[in-house]
Amino acid sequence: MTDWDSLRYILAVAREGGLSGAARILGVNHATVSRQLAKAEDAAGVRFFTRLASGLQPTEAGQVAIAHAEEVEARMVALDMALAARDETEEGELKITIPPLMAEDHFAEDIKEFKALHPGIDIHLLGATEVLNLHRREADVAIRVTQSPEESLWGRMVTPQRAGWFASKAFIEQYRPMIERQDTETPLPYIAFSTWVNSAPAGLFSDLPPARAALKTDDMVSAMSLARQGMGMVRTSHLLGSCDPHLERVPGLPLSDHTPIWVLTHPDLRHVPRVTEFMRFIAGRFTARRALYMGPDKASANTATRADGAKLEGTLSETVE
Repeated sequence: MTDWDSLRYILAVAREGGLSGAARILGVNHATVSRQLAKAEDAAGVRFFTRLASGLQPTEAGQVAIAHAEEVEARMVALDMALAARDETEEGELKITIPPLMAEDHFAEDIKEFKALHPGIDIHLLGATEVLNLHRREADVAIRVTQSPEESLWGRMVTPQRAGWFASKAFIEQYRPMIERQDTETPLPYIAFSTWVNSAPAGLFSDLPPARAALKTDDMVSAMSLARQGMGMVRTSHLLGSCDPHLERVPGLPLSDHTPIWVLTHPDLRHVPRVTEFMRFIAGRFTARRALYMGPDKASANTATRADGAKLEGTLSETVE
């Protein structure tokens, strides 16, 4: 087993638990993964996986191959990172990962302006919902919404955020007596998230009139679609709620702290010109839009202190302080 390509397929199948998942992350079709896996097993004279109803389970030989594949991958990624860190050219590909809901019109304008300033940088946006691994260089720069980014990454928090309750205009008119607490008997319907069962945001319902969950969902896209249809009010970031032309902020309900936005990269890439240029540019743009992420109410002294400046200096740990 000296063929890295075969090891790469074995590793992908092991991580995804099946051929379809491996095909997705490798950017090939199901048949290609099946063919490459069969080729590797024939060459080695052993079976790397047992076919079960629940998926592909590594055999003992498969576990050995996976362990060695991970070592080879780590060395290849380290080599790639070391070479990339010595890249002194501004031109070339720049892979940026960003949550799909954040890649809205403002961010599109940012990319347009950055491309005009740096036409030689080839932007590759990765909008998948899963968190890509910067240590494996699945992306060069990550824009993440998180309370606690990995300590091994380098970057900064570019703006705090706040969230509020938003609903359709028709919903607000229909439930105005409840919103204004003239009617305290009829509960106000809202869209609940599945994650709230175990970890609802602190003080989520403390400022609400009597309320009830109209239904549950596990993603923001469907939640906002339901809110547009008047099924209930939805708690979302001020950015998403205020930029939706079909939703309005529910009057009388205050904004509350929400997860901040970070711009991050691998420490070895921090001096690569195109990475540095983009991080400085996008940090400045996000910071300049702080009012959009925070909403019209006055921010707390703590968030104002943490959001000042747009310079990319210091390590992640220094930025967190």
